[in-house]
Amino acid sequence: MTTFKQIFKYIGILLGLTVVAMILITFINRPKSLKSKPVLKELSSAERSELERTALQHLGEATTFRIVGYEDANNDSINHTTLLSFHNWLKKTYPLMAAQAKWEVVNQHSLLITLKGNSKLPAALFLGHMDVVPAPDSSQWKYGPFDGKINKDTLWGRGALDDKNVVIGLMEAAERTLAKKLPLNRTLIFAFGHDEETGGKEGAAAIAKHLMSQKIPIAFIADEGFGVMKGIVPGLKNDCAIIGLSEKGFVSIKLRVEQIGGHSAWPNPENATSIISKGLNKLENYQFPAHLDPPVRGLFEQAAPYMNVGYRMLFSNLWITAPLVKMVLKGGEKTAATIRTTHVTTILKAGSKENVVPPYAEAIVNLRLFPGDRIADVLKQVETVLDDNRIKASIYSESKEATPVSASEGVGYDQIKAAIHANFEETVVVPGLVITGTDCKNYSQVTDKMYRFVPFEFSSANLSSIHGINEYMTRKQFAKGVVFYMDLFQRL
Repeated sequence: MTTFKQIFKYIGILLGLTVVAMILITFINRPKSLKSKPVLKELSSAERSELERTALQHLGEATTFRIVGYEDANNDSINHTTLLSFHNWLKKTYPLMAAQAKWEVVNQHSLLITLKGNSKLPAALFLGHMDVVPAPDSSQWKYGPFDGKINKDTLWGRGALDDKNVVIGLMEAAERTLAKKLPLNRTLIFAFGHDEETGGKEGAAAIAKHLMSQKIPIAFIADEGFGVMKGIVPGLKNDCAIIGLSEKGFVSIKLRVEQIGGHSAWPNPENATSIISKGLNKLENYQFPAHLDPPVRGLFEQAAPYMNVGYRMLFSNLWITAPLVKMVLKGGEKTAATIRTTHVTTILKAGSKENVVPPYAEAIVNLRLFPGDRIADVLKQVETVLDDNRIKASIYSESKEATPVSASEGVGYDQIKAAIHANFEETVVVPGLVITGTDCKNYSQVTDKMYRFVPFEFSSANLSSIHGINEYMTRKQFAKGVVFYMDLFQRL
């Protein structure tokens, strides 16, 4: 009996010490200053007014170019004339860039624009893409998705948030940098792909190959991704700028069952459709392991000091609270996707006639891979879960491993973080994982420093318009992004 009392006593002491340690760590983990000294001289009211007026007008004009990525069509041939017209429009709209920068057309349609700096440091590479997703629901838009309509200081149009805002934002910033005769220390390279929405195989991949063949040294890459997120991170009152250090990989797996078909009047006890249905049921009830690893772990650890006390204690003590945090995150669709490899059945095929038992059945399962989960290992795990040698699993189409996780410090990251603090007041900057795809996945051999962030403010309202209806951008929102890029250029 005494032994049990001693055990409980020691357990109580251990629990008490653990709680004390958690409280101490929570209160030691205090917020730091979110300010950064401005590098760019403050624009006059006249300059800011002119910037707000003309920059959004240019973005509006850019959205009228129908460069649309269709999965089932030859995008190069469909968009050929429009892409060349857009190239010419860029040169006409930005005459200083046309005169002073080096322009190259890669693989007939993508653009590589080099603005030489004063030093011999490796260049900073900024990515953007000229193509957009289709707008099949255009009748539901307030204004036509390719009309470039500006109403009450708001532009409505496909590409206003994905991704012509980045292309035009960078060009506006570079043109104004030249107009103000601001010095550029590091060479800036703008790589504008033409097929990001269909994988970037002909655009970004060709540019990456060109850069490597020319042995052009790249210090870091900045691409689209997260922005300044408003009211999205739980427990955080401040705006939160998330810099994506990695993005998920992807693979689609084809499951196929072949069985003897025949007349539906005398079916076999098990046929192709029933076998694959049972397999898919097993798969749907399986979840890949959750990870609280970088860069996701870094997001919570670095945001913790700015959260309310409850969340601060939770995220400041991941050494003991990680299982609880993972359990909470697994409860939501989007949050669950940030901590594990996900899978979903997207295509089912079987049968051609109502009274014929199909001789085969197929399913396509799409997976988005958490960094560290390899395609070969995921395929083996799917086969293990199915546990049925009648179901043959194979890679269905082109796939990509998750990109390496870039460092959350050093050249590129530090300057982006400082520019955010200088231009977005009281904004917390944290690393993160991008669960969708960007052109960065095609540049893994160019540099190991790839940062996914756009200097635009996002809330639940405008996030839903990306790839949806009524995509929009406001004058002040866009002008703020242009000033951010100008400031960032000066920090490099």
